[in-house]
Amino acid sequence: MKNVNKTILLASTLFISQAIMSGTYSYAEEDYKLDVDDSLSQDIGEDEASTSEDNKIATYDDDNLDKILSDLEEMGYVNTSNEESEAVNTEENNTEDKAGETSEKKLAPEQEISVKEISGDKGPADDKEVKEDTSKDIIYYDNSSLDDIYNEVKVRESNTSTSDKGISTQDKSTNKSDWYEENSKVYHKDSEGNVSKGLTEIEGKKYYFGEDGSLQTNKKILTNDSYYEASDRGILSPKANSWVNVNGKTYRTNENGKIYKGVTKVGNDYYNFNDEGALTTNKKEIKDGKLYITNKDGKITNPKNSWAAIDGKTYRSGNDGKLVKGAHTIAKYTYVFDRDGVMAQNKGIMSAGRFYKTDSRGVATNPKNAWFEFNGNKYHTNANGYVQEGVWEIDGNYYYFTSNGLQKNTEVTQRGVTYNVDGNGLAKPVDNNIKGSKNLDKAMEWMFTARRAGLTYDMHWKNRTSDWAADCSSAVYRSLIYGGFLKQGSAIGNTETLFQLGAAGKVMYEISESEIRYGDIFVSGRPGASAGAAGHTGFILNRANDTIIHMSYGQNGVAVTPRKGYMGDSSGLPVRYYRLVGADSDRLYENKK
Repeated sequence: MKNVNKTILLASTLFISQAIMSGTYSYAEEDYKLDVDDSLSQDIGEDEASTSEDNKIATYDDDNLDKILSDLEEMGYVNTSNEESEAVNTEENNTEDKAGETSEKKLAPEQEISVKEISGDKGPADDKEVKEDTSKDIIYYDNSSLDDIYNEVKVRESNTSTSDKGISTQDKSTNKSDWYEENSKVYHKDSEGNVSKGLTEIEGKKYYFGEDGSLQTNKKILTNDSYYEASDRGILSPKANSWVNVNGKTYRTNENGKIYKGVTKVGNDYYNFNDEGALTTNKKEIKDGKLYITNKDGKITNPKNSWAAIDGKTYRSGNDGKLVKGAHTIAKYTYVFDRDGVMAQNKGIMSAGRFYKTDSRGVATNPKNAWFEFNGNKYHTNANGYVQEGVWEIDGNYYYFTSNGLQKNTEVTQRGVTYNVDGNGLAKPVDNNIKGSKNLDKAMEWMFTARRAGLTYDMHWKNRTSDWAADCSSAVYRSLIYGGFLKQGSAIGNTETLFQLGAAGKVMYEISESEIRYGDIFVSGRPGASAGAAGHTGFILNRANDTIIHMSYGQNGVAVTPRKGYMGDSSGLPVRYYRLVGADSDRLYENKK
């Protein structure tokens, strides 16, 4: 046994161990990431800074050699005959075998970590470990490592029988779920004989095997979601709440060793990590409508009232840190930002009903009482700079505009007046051809006469047009005919047809509640569903006293009541207001009681 060459012994047994390098535990500079190509790895030599005597290969005397050989023989890894020793030496010179294609069952992908606040911590710029990534791969082993390694990773299964002794390493590797060594590298085969590769769990412990199936030791292992450090025996353990550096990129782990992604608060500062978990530095970006700036240390801020140029576009944040949009005055100049927060430059832009011209600096002007073209259409602004829509008088002529600019060769009715628009966009009013005086006072007179006459409320189709009864809508229709707003003999409609008259705009047109005055008509209900008891109508009587006159079911006749709560609105019905076209009145601004 003493005649066995010691170099052969060392070559066949030294494969995973801790380096003794100046008394400092060191990690390999060559870091491993599952999705990093092998071409990124580097050949690492011995740590030149290490001068410790422990850094040298341990010296073995004859007694130690006998003991080691005896232990290895008992474990079935070394045969003590000269012939088998030569076989070991021959095998050492051969190229290593390719590993099998099927690997041990891999760990399930870990879930992405959400943004979390970590208190009481420093940033990567304050962490020395992130900067001092200068360690080397381990190449030296002491004389106790071999037994310790095999004991810790359980090289031999607990049920190994004594009949296995003396089997060579190559034969031994065919056993189920077993560890074995070739050319000073350690491998593992699963129960089906497949060489393990990648991140693998064996007997409750995690290991990482390279592309060739060799066990990786003293490495940094970065998966899609987690960071591990492999010990000198290859056992992986997560490093919690730490800044780590892998392949020149900085990551941050949580209490479980998982890496953060997105914006994360660490201590009192926020940091920006990309989709792979790597710390982002020196970057400006827009997220969720806000401006974020990341400095050289990875600290991210959401500055207020700040300019930022990103990818050739200019943005501005407001008092709340959100991107400003629309027209804004900043330092006495007006700027306009589109719906994405991009500042307009050297072009025209519409914003909040106004048109702006912008120069190369983004400074905007709003022309007033002016014609302009935008997206191939012609528009005009009023005295306040707003873009005009509808029929407007400009320089003595009427023109019709929509949101698509000046319109031509069409007809439009606005506030009860119908206009014919020619090929030049000029709009000319035409008569609605309704006979009568259109006297508002006469229409209201019908309501008061019916009140004095004691007409009662009746919805029957015959009675609602009789001399002794009416309902709310027939009373309004009969008043309009009497006042000359509808032709004699016109059909007596209901709230549904009143909605239609208001939409057509020739007899009456819709106004806002703030505009109502004496003689205007209210109609409650929902168009298409206001028939019968689902709608109500009448006239505004006195705006100052806020009263109405209407045929009331509750009062069983024509009544003067408060407006609020008596129009059908107390039942939750919506109310619309309309103004009669061309109404003439001697009492328009008087308070009729």
